[in-house]
Amino acid sequence: MHSNKKICVIIPCFNVANEIQEVINKIDLRIIDKVFIIDDCCPQKTGKILKKKIKNNKIDITILKKNLGVGGATIIGFNKALKQSYDIIFKIDGDGQHNPKDINKFLIKLSKKNINFCKGTRFLNKNKREMPLIRFCGNVCLTFLSRITCRNYSITDVLNGFLAIKLTLLKKINLNLLSKDFFFEEDLLFHISFHETKIGEVPIKILYHDKSNLNPVKTIIPFIIKHARNLIIRCTHDIFKK
Repeated sequence: MHSNKKICVIIPCFNVANEIQEVINKIDLRIIDKVFIIDDCCPQKTGKILKKKIKNNKIDITILKKNLGVGGATIIGFNKALKQSYDIIFKIDGDGQHNPKDINKFLIKLSKKNINFCKGTRFLNKNKREMPLIRFCGNVCLTFLSRITCRNYSITDVLNGFLAIKLTLLKKINLNLLSKDFFFEEDLLFHISFHETKIGEVPIKILYHDKSNLNPVKTIIPFIIKHARNLIIRCTHDIFKK
């Protein structure tokens, strides 16, 4: 199943020095060719700590001199994957919320010919009951907006940061246009929607804790504004397409 494909994992890191080692340990390096650790100018010196601990040539550690945000750090990883021509590129969070063992579920979904992008979801099983109420409400609202801007009404969990994309699709995306902050996942979906109508979703379970840097209350209003911007872009595109 993808035995002839080069596969990499990108992990943006910010204040995850206590969790990142366990995340890396759960990655099956028998099927993953490279893990790109992107230290987003982390105050905890995550990258520096890992460089002292890890002596595995499958682990590539980059330490940024300036904080770019989760999107900016992931884009650095995307560019590395593009330059080295990895066929399948994963992005997972470094705080332990995602279980790297779920990578196999994504690979099964990606084995289908018409699936070039996969996203984790907490809404296709009972996991949504475990989501904090404020996150649940915010997610429902933002997912609704993404369905409109992406012209895709089957998306269920736009805020999920566990994703995988094939090289052929990633090459079509102008990474310079993507948001560098927490809006990155939704913005990536938006830009992908101009090239793909089919999005694969993989049911996963997420471990909730207090490590997340995303404040639902402070985030939702700026996100709504950015969705409004994307809606204008979509409507303009649709008008000129006719």
